[in-house]
Amino acid sequence: MARQEKLSPEAIGEMYNQLTDSCADAFGGNLHVGYWTDDYDEAPVAQATDHLTDLVAERLEVVPGERVLDVGSGTGRPAARIATARDVHVTGVTLSEYQVRLAESRPGAGQGQGHADFQLADAMWLPFDDASFDAAYAIESLVHMENPAAVLGEIARVLRPGGRFVVGEWYLLGPLADDDAADLEHFSRSFNVHFLPTVEEFYEEMDRAGLKIEIFHDIWPNISRSFQLVGDILPASAIQLGGEIGEQLAVCAEMYRRFGEIPQISYALFTAVRR
Repeated sequence: MARQEKLSPEAIGEMYNQLTDSCADAFGGNLHVGYWTDDYDEAPVAQATDHLTDLVAERLEVVPGERVLDVGSGTGRPAARIATARDVHVTGVTLSEYQVRLAESRPGAGQGQGHADFQLADAMWLPFDDASFDAAYAIESLVHMENPAAVLGEIARVLRPGGRFVVGEWYLLGPLADDDAADLEHFSRSFNVHFLPTVEEFYEEMDRAGLKIEIFHDIWPNISRSFQLVGDILPASAIQLGGEIGEQLAVCAEMYRRFGEIPQISYALFTAVRR
């Protein structure tokens, strides 16, 4: 068997960027799940993922001219959509230079009211003054934080008192069976998942940071369709791409599908307020 050549950092980075693009394509330009109102809702995936963004925007309860922080801004689509729809200024932060460049190319990107700007920054050390934002949100980004307590503390620091923090995130309903725990461990290693708490742990972490959860709403029935759709879309993309990136994408699709089948995994949309 021929020895497999080690990928260069540049090649690994390019693979990650292609995976990001493929996943965003599967989710209609976003990097988060879709929201369907009921089993009869036939909205395409792009509309459904935008619907989840709109629900986050509603819960922010911002008024024109206010400043909003997007923690883990991904492709920039949610930030640009919220900035335009709510006539606010959204600042997105991410650890990916590629995502910053992608987000900055979007219509609606820019400075000032009604626009979104994007910065390369670590959420554990936000480069903003105390109480400099009126609201903040995080859509499927907290699970990737190596030190969630530090991140939540920073979010609380940069929020003004009374400012709202809206989160769309995975959580655990309870203990896992051995097979499910093994699948989750594999998924977590592959997708850099560090923080998958129970409801009680969410409340405890938020409270320690100075954030009080006011609404905790499980929306699993509304988002679960995302797994089937991605399971259908990503394999086709993998075949089209071919090569190692195609193989990686096929593996990602299977892990994502299995993650969605773990019975103790669920998804919540919740709102906290800075005390």
